[in-house]
Amino acid sequence: MTLRRLLLSALMTAGLAGAAQAQCDTSFTLVNRSGSTVQEFFFGSSAQRSWGADQLGTNVLVNGATMRFRARNAGANDFKIVWANGATAELMRVDICVTSEIVATRSGIEAR
Repeated sequence: MTLRRLLLSALMTAGLAGAAQAQCDTSFTLVNRSGSTVQEFFFGSSAQRSWGADQLGTNVLVNGATMRFRARNAGANDFKIVWANGATAELMRVDICVTSEIVATRSGIEAR
C-alpha cells in the first residue's frame, strides 16, 4: 500500500470514529425503584478521579420518581447513588451511548 493510500485510510477511519462519537446520545433517565429515597446522585467520565458535585443538588428522588440527565462525555461513565439512610452503590464503566436508564434498585444500580 502506498503512503498516500495509508494516510487516506487513516484519515477516513478517524473521520468515521469522530462521526460515531458525535451521534452518541448521552441523555439518560435516573429511575428510582429502590423502595427508598435517593439523597445524592453522582456521575461522570470513567477517566475522572473524583465524583464532583451531587447532580440532584438540593433535590431528592423519592421511590417511583424519575429525573432526566445528560452526561458531558460519551463512552464510559461511572455512577454513584447515596440513599437517605447513607447506604451507597456504584456502577462503573457504563457505555452511556447505549444506555437510556440508570435504575436504582433494592440491590444497587443497573444500566438499561
